[in-house]
Amino acid sequence: MRRSILFAVGARAIRSLTAARSHRGRFPTLDQNSSFLGPEPRGKDARKWHIRDKRKLSNRLREFFIYSPALGRTVGVRVLLPGIPQEVSPVIHLYHGGGDDFRSWTDFGAAEELTLDSPYLVVMPDAGAGTYSRVAVGSAVHDWPTFHTKEIPEFLRKNYSVDFAPENQLLAGLSMGGYGAMKYAAWHPDRYSWAAAFSSPLDPLAAIPAFDIIAMREGAKSMTLFGDPVADRSEWIANSPYGLAENLQGLNLWLSAGSGSLEESKDRDLLESMVNQQGERFSARLNALGIRHSWFPRTTGLHNWTSWERELGAWLKTLRRQRDYASSDNRSAERRGANLDDRRGNSSDGRRGGPRVADGGEFSYLTGHALFDIHGWRVEISRRRAQIVCFGSVSTAGFSLTGTGSFRVRTPGLYEPGRRYDISVVGLTGTNDYPQRADKKGRLTFTGRLAAAMHDPIIPGKRTQHFTTVGQSEVTTVRIASAPDDSPPARPQRSSPRGADCRGASRPDASRPDAGRSD
Repeated sequence: MRRSILFAVGARAIRSLTAARSHRGRFPTLDQNSSFLGPEPRGKDARKWHIRDKRKLSNRLREFFIYSPALGRTVGVRVLLPGIPQEVSPVIHLYHGGGDDFRSWTDFGAAEELTLDSPYLVVMPDAGAGTYSRVAVGSAVHDWPTFHTKEIPEFLRKNYSVDFAPENQLLAGLSMGGYGAMKYAAWHPDRYSWAAAFSSPLDPLAAIPAFDIIAMREGAKSMTLFGDPVADRSEWIANSPYGLAENLQGLNLWLSAGSGSLEESKDRDLLESMVNQQGERFSARLNALGIRHSWFPRTTGLHNWTSWERELGAWLKTLRRQRDYASSDNRSAERRGANLDDRRGNSSDGRRGGPRVADGGEFSYLTGHALFDIHGWRVEISRRRAQIVCFGSVSTAGFSLTGTGSFRVRTPGLYEPGRRYDISVVGLTGTNDYPQRADKKGRLTFTGRLAAAMHDPIIPGKRTQHFTTVGQSEVTTVRIASAPDDSPPARPQRSSPRGADCRGASRPDASRPDAGRSD
């Protein structure tokens, strides 16, 4: 009964949004096709992304149609060249919302005009219905995150002169596009410096009907996007900016939403009211975690392009002020012979107040992925059930992981090539020690087991449903230390990696009461 009510409310909000945009016809995700390009690539041509068509629409605006192996089809991408020409350009990844497409920011959001005096190259890729997630549609899987975070950067690297340093990679979007921007930032905090969300749902567990409806618009079956909210809660958290908020420490975060009404009108925009409430909750969670951010709950504003054009302009002004301040501050520091990063406490990867993780400084990371790369560390986890992994207190001295299963870790090149290191794995079963020499790139690679887990039952039921979470809160600690009185051999020997235990599950409390405000 409760789920039916939630779906009814969510459907009403989506119908209101659809009606407001009816003058533009059907939803682009259902309307678009690439038939004018001929049949989709097959065989070898379908294994790599490639440009199938490109057009010059104005002095700055370019339009591409790219075949994506991650999506299994051709989709559109628009690119705005920098208004202020740069030898190497910073990049804004600008995402559209549900019901729009890659043309929308330039057709309806004045993106070309607003970025006229900007040094940023702006890339606006298509996102289908706007799930910004992996969507199963029949026998196919539309992997939008891989398209956006892997194939689009490869496309930019091949066709433009852009700067991929984290401080010059920015994410922004409206509605579901803001959800995608904030989620990708939480997934890859080592790759981006800014994330901005305009009128966006940032806690999927608090907007289940909306996410389900948007996935169904792309052709997915109901409740298949992240699974059942109870049985598959880990998957929902793994795709939730709210659930992974801890990863956003040190990034520049911008959130805004309208009130859902106009001063001269008594009508309420249900969708904007909902995302406004989500913005409040997300801001409260960031405050509880001590994460600085900018939250702008507008006193007026609907879920429409008038609001989003205003918000994009306001955000770009903030970027411009920060850039001007950084330039003047750098000049002053140079005159005084000071090191700006050391003086202001900025990190080497551009994150304010963060550790110098590139040099082995400490960091922590939450994820729901079984395979992930973060700050040069690669972690692979073999597991029977999805769970949230906490890769904690990571530094050259070791790390911790919570959860069950087995793991394989490859460190960055932070160690002395050829030198022997003692690796200790401390868990519930005791301590295991494994000596190993760093390879010629200064990396260590080792495997191990996490906390013991009960096997999945052959026939799931109420008596065995607890098996899925047993052990997920257990912590395994890995310590790495240089072996005493050891010097590197003339030729570093290749050693077969042995044990070290790594994996963790830290489940943010989605029911935490709201508290606090942004700074």
